[in-house]
Amino acid sequence: MPARSAWTRSAAAWLVATAAFVAGGCHLDVSSRAEARDQWKRHYTLAAGGTLEIRNTVGVIQVEQGADNGIDVTADRIVRAFNDEAAKDGLARFQIQEDVKPDRIVIDSSSQGQTLMINQQRSVEYHVRVPSWVNLTLHTTNGELQAIGDHFTGEFRATSTNGRVRARGLEGNAVIETTNGTVDVEVNKLGDRGISCETTNGMVTLVVPPAVSARLSARVTNGEISTSGLNLAIAEQSRHRLDGTLNGGGPPIKIETTNGGVRIRAKASS
Repeated sequence: MPARSAWTRSAAAWLVATAAFVAGGCHLDVSSRAEARDQWKRHYTLAAGGTLEIRNTVGVIQVEQGADNGIDVTADRIVRAFNDEAAKDGLARFQIQEDVKPDRIVIDSSSQGQTLMINQQRSVEYHVRVPSWVNLTLHTTNGELQAIGDHFTGEFRATSTNGRVRARGLEGNAVIETTNGTVDVEVNKLGDRGISCETTNGMVTLVVPPAVSARLSARVTNGEISTSGLNLAIAEQSRHRLDGTLNGGGPPIKIETTNGGVRIRAKASS
């Protein structure tokens, strides 16, 4: 047994030394000390009832309600690398793809179809103004998704892997999914297909008008479900499950999380 332990230590040391040699020979530097950035701007018009979709890999997407029917997009592209030259070169290669049709606009800064360089970190921070009626579809892998307005009447879909989702003023159908992050949503009303909020690691908070009519289904594995200020008729309830109706029933509200609580409350009167 001692001989085997010594062999194991020797093998581990050899692997570490080999890894260091390979890294040195390839000039790999795991740190990113330099940064290059620029700003990408677009203005679009979209047919009434159209959809804006944004796909991102790393970085926040912030959407707010504008005062007119135009769509304004500002994207801060950022590349970090081991020196200035590499960062500038990476920025020059970093493209944001556009697919513009009268009723649908897709903006794609994800890594699909792009050449990724070793020791580069790419991110895009989006700041977007949209009309209240637009249908919004937001995707990111690592980053926060936000949609803040007085009233968004279009459909809302938000998908993230690592990052929270925040929305205010929703009035249409909504589907919100993240894996590692909280979901914090306030709705003015529900669309005919209601709203679905799902995460794996994080709390879900939903704020609804006191008079909203809905069928409620909430599930949690490790956490609790709490409600306040609601006209709720409970059909089934336990620590990890709640089914019932709000004001007699209506479109569905579906909430699910694995590790985190669920909190549903009525919006305070203005």
